[in-house]
Amino acid sequence: MQKRKLSWLCGVTMLIVGGGLTALGVLVKHEPSFYLAKELPPSDERKAASNAFLRDFGQMILSMQQQAWHCDITETQLNSFFEEKFMEWGEGESLRKMGITSPRVCFEQDSMRFAFRYGRGWFSSVISYELKIWLVPKEPNVIAVEVMRARAGGLPISSRAILQQLSDYAQNQNFKVTLYRNESNPVAVIELQQYQPQSSKVLTSLQVQSEKLTIQGKTLEHALAPPLLNKAP
Repeated sequence: MQKRKLSWLCGVTMLIVGGGLTALGVLVKHEPSFYLAKELPPSDERKAASNAFLRDFGQMILSMQQQAWHCDITETQLNSFFEEKFMEWGEGESLRKMGITSPRVCFEQDSMRFAFRYGRGWFSSVISYELKIWLVPKEPNVIAVEVMRARAGGLPISSRAILQQLSDYAQNQNFKVTLYRNESNPVAVIELQQYQPQSSKVLTSLQVQSEKLTIQGKTLEHALAPPLLNKAP
């Protein structure tokens, strides 16, 4: 009788543990609705949107020789670029080695959602972040990124480890990244030009709106003036 009770207890325990592991697996494998909604299948429209992003962003880079410059980026253009071109570039390959693939964004008013697949095969999960982004006042070319929420599938996670990985990646691209906490939320402060403190190109606005990101900046006048030639006495 005692053996039968013990066997029954073991069976119930295994059932509970198995059910818990199954539920945990379902949570981790969950894919956020915005991530699924922003998936863009191959099409001529996706190629055109990717090319539009490259054209507009490239035009902004060329316009930095002028006094004022800006670029409007739609989430469709950026997600198309991620699908079409990004992973073919050196930066994309570096992220792939970290286990990061299929990045996607969703722009909302004053915030954005960013997600990517982390890992490979059955052990992969969609890591998603809800972010607030702003220019740091009185600090030229310094951006702050606050993580409001981080999840692996549908399971809340600590964002510290992946932020550290991304920080290391950014520093390899010559960006200085400092991590700190704002109350309970981690914040990454990114210095875009740490080796050029007197850079002539200055970001003046970084606005996240519904389905659109707007970047504006200016080039200081001294950079536009031709260099003075030394005259012989």
